This record gives sequence, structure tokens and C-alpha cells, in this order.
Amino acid sequence: MRGGITAVVAVVALLGTSPAGSVTLGDDVGPAEALSARAFKQRMSHNPQLRDYVALRGYPDWVEEVEVYNNPPLDAYEVRAYYLRLDREVAFTRAFILGRPDIGLRLSERPIAPDKREEIRQVLLARNPALRAELAAERAMAAADSAEQAVASVEATVARVERLADEMERDFDRTLYK
Repeated sequence: MRGGITAVVAVVALLGTSPAGSVTLGDDVGPAEALSARAFKQRMSHNPQLRDYVALRGYPDWVEEVEVYNNPPLDAYEVRAYYLRLDREVAFTRAFILGRPDIGLRLSERPIAPDKREEIRQVLLARNPALRAELAAERAMAAADSAEQAVASVEATVARVERLADEMERDFDRTLYK
């Protein structure tokens, strides 16, 4: 028991001595791989920090796992959760004590990069027919509004032309009566 507590204190001390006073994201080694709902639930069952964050904020819009270069005792993989509505990217990993992944860590929380946001939006759009239909309906509404404005503009122009034609006709009639 005493050895386990010493190991926990050592890990906390090691993590607290990073340059900025907190753990930062490791350098990506492999490509990001999207996690299915089942795989994400498995990661949450092994990482209490991730589970608590999801309980607080709700399910993220997008989750991926990335292989990273981390120094021990940190895991070689990070789980990154993206909350589009909150504009947050949150990275989680685990720390190993005596060869067992005993500690879950939230590594960082930052705004989502614009290119990553667009990448996620495109993937979600491709996978979700309801979202595509909703966006198509929004585009159709915008086109209808634009067409209504164009019709109103044409109607106003026609009214001006008719007034001018009436004035010209009256002026012509006046010249004939003189």
C-alpha cells in the first residue's frame, strides 16, 4: 500500500515539473483515428477524467485517438474530444504506475483550430443525411429570400417605369391640346 502511494506522489511530482507547470500535448506520431461510440465508451471506462468530463459537458461532437510521443509514465495515445458548440478541443491520456494505467489525465483544453473544425464538419456532414437535408433546406430558404428580394426590386422598378410612362403620356396629351 505504501509503495502505491509513493508511486502516485512520484507521478504527480513528475507531472507538476513540466515547463509550464502542466502537462502539454505530445507530438503526434500517427494519424488521428475517429472513435466509434463503442470504442469511446471503452476509453471512458478506463479513464475517469474523461468519464467525468463527458458527464459534465455531455457527449462530444467528434472523438479521435492519436498516437503521440510522450515520456513515461504517460500513455502513448491521447483521446481528443471536440465540442463544436463550445469551440473546445480537450485531450485526455492515462498515466501508468507500476505498469498499470491507474491515473486518467486531462492534458489540455483549447479552442478548436479552424481547419480541424472544417474537417470535422465535412465528415459529420457526409455521415449524417438529416444534417445534409437541414443544410439544403437552409440554402433553399436563403435562395427563396433572395428571389423575393429580387422580385420586390423588379416590382419597384416596374412601378417607377409605369409612373414615368403615365407622366410622359399626360405631357404628350397636354401638348396636343394647346
